[in-house]
Amino acid sequence: MTAKSQTGFSPGLLRNRQYSGTISTLLYNWPIFAGALLFGMIALVTSTFVEAPWNWIFRIAGIGTLGLVFNILVASFIVYDWGYKREYDRLAELGDLSKANVLIDITCGKLRGTRGLLSQLQQGHYFVIDIYDAKKMTDPALRRAREMEPPLEAERRIYHRQGKFDTLPIPHNWADAVYCSFSLHELPDKADQHAIFAEFARILKPNGKLLIAEHGRDLPNFLAFGLGVLSFFSPTTWANHLAETGFTIQHHERWRGLVHLWIAERK
Repeated sequence: MTAKSQTGFSPGLLRNRQYSGTISTLLYNWPIFAGALLFGMIALVTSTFVEAPWNWIFRIAGIGTLGLVFNILVASFIVYDWGYKREYDRLAELGDLSKANVLIDITCGKLRGTRGLLSQLQQGHYFVIDIYDAKKMTDPALRRAREMEPPLEAERRIYHRQGKFDTLPIPHNWADAVYCSFSLHELPDKADQHAIFAEFARILKPNGKLLIAEHGRDLPNFLAFGLGVLSFFSPTTWANHLAETGFTIQHHERWRGLVHLWIAERK
C-alpha cells in the first residue's frame, strides 16, 4: 500500500486521530519547516548585529518567516483536527455511506482519511486503491508521506489494490461510492485528471456517489499556506471534470473555509 513504514515515533503520531492532520502536515513537510525555522532564527539574530535600516529588514524577514510556520500549523489544526467532526465524517454523512456495500478509496499513499472513514463503517467491502505514479507525482512531501505512513491494521473486509489513475482495477458499474481525499491534486496534468474522473464514472453504479475533499487555489488557502497553495487547483477545475464525465453535483460546501467538499452522483 505504502512504500515503507518508518520505525520510531512517526507511525504512532500519524495514527493519532486527534492531531493526525497537523502532525501529517509537519512530518511530511519537515525539511521546509526546518529550513524556515533556521532562516527565521538566523535573520532575527543577524538583525541585532547590523545597523538601521538593515536591522529592520532582517527583523521583518525573521518574524514573517516564523509567523508563516505558526500560521500553517494553526490552519492545519483548524481545518483537519479541530472539533469532534472531521471532513471525512462530513463526507460520510452527506454521502450516506452507512448504506454503501462496496466503497472504493482512491489514495496516493496518505491514509489519514482512510483510517477516519474505516472507523465508522462497520459493514460492506472497502477497497483501497493506490494510484501512486512516481513519474507523474513528483512532490517530495508525497514521497515522504509514503515512507512515513504506517500501514493499515489488517482487516478481512479491507482489500488493497495497486492501480493506475486511468485503469482502476475495479469492474464496470460495481461500486456504490468512491472516496477521494486530497489525492486528485497530485495529478497535475489536466488530461490525467480527466482520465481518473472517467474511471470513476465507469466503476460506479448508476446513481453511485463520488465523494471528494480538496483544497482550492484561492485566497483563503493562500493566506493559510502561503505558496503551498500553488500545489492545489481551483474548485472550477474539479467541477468541470465532474460535468464532462457525466456527474451531477448534489452538494458542494467549504469545510472550515479551506477545503472544498463535493458529493456528486453518476447520471
